[in-house]
Amino acid sequence: MVNIYQFLNGEIRKLTFKELRAAILDHTSILWVDMDDPMEAEEETLLVSMCDFHHLAVEDCQRGRGEEGHLPKVEDFGEYLFVIFNPVEGIATNDQTDAIARLEVTTSQLSAFLLKNMLVTHHYKPLRSISYVAGLCSKNPQVMGRGPDYIFHMIIDDIVDNYTPMLDNLDDAIDRTEDEVFHQPTSDTMMRILQLKRNIMTIRRVAVYQREMLNRLSRGEFPLITTDEMLYYRNVYDHLVRMTDMTDSYRDMVSSLLDAYLSVTSNRLNQVMKVLTIISTIFLPLSVITGFFGMNFTHLPIATWEHGVLITTIGMLIVAGGMLAFFRWNDWI
Repeated sequence: MVNIYQFLNGEIRKLTFKELRAAILDHTSILWVDMDDPMEAEEETLLVSMCDFHHLAVEDCQRGRGEEGHLPKVEDFGEYLFVIFNPVEGIATNDQTDAIARLEVTTSQLSAFLLKNMLVTHHYKPLRSISYVAGLCSKNPQVMGRGPDYIFHMIIDDIVDNYTPMLDNLDDAIDRTEDEVFHQPTSDTMMRILQLKRNIMTIRRVAVYQREMLNRLSRGEFPLITTDEMLYYRNVYDHLVRMTDMTDSYRDMVSSLLDAYLSVTSNRLNQVMKVLTIISTIFLPLSVITGFFGMNFTHLPIATWEHGVLITTIGMLIVAGGMLAFFRWNDWI
């Protein structure tokens, strides 16, 4: 689906493909073309035939159809900028017992061509930020009248703001996992810690690239970003820097949590091995005694006594008690 918005004379109206071709050549209005899961024919018509974008940029757009997509970047083609941004999405449940296991962070791809009078956004998955900005423009047409660079700033600003609830979910998940590690770790705890680490690294990977990209957009490197709009891009950059710092902090916390889990499980294993070793050590001399009197010889000490079994049992109890007392005296148990 392709949505084409035109701002002209203080009003916004939707255009068709035929009207778009004339509007592109006119250069008197501001255009925003949003390509939401477009067909190949639509991509060929708009990106190649009408706009004549570089074939490498078009190929990078189409890489967003896959699961991984392309990492964030910005390229200057003179008459237009080609920008790739990675919105972060997540799945979380309100079930407190299973929220950690079901927290899954994924990324998608938003490609954008930024021209002097036109913005083309391209994505294969529905994006909340696109719908949000389109709604703002419909309510207040002057938002779109500030130019394509301002519209694009609003889109990426909302994308960055959407990182906040995702980081909050990760923070809660880390807290619950920490309680689980120190109170009742299970065999699933390790998988949950590794899943948390994977989610954090996914966010950090795209955040670092996008931070560098926004730094370039906000420092006046590209003439298509006006001086007035650079301030807004710098504000988004500041937000992304703080979020990147938070992901670094969360990464360190999860690494420490993994070390704590390994220490706790190792300590529990040592306690179990300690008990088993003590039991085995106590039963070793008792096995010697029972083995000695279990030999098939005719003459054995106290074998023919009336109270021989009782005496042997008492002796075994004395040996076991003496060994326990010895272990206790040496603070081994």
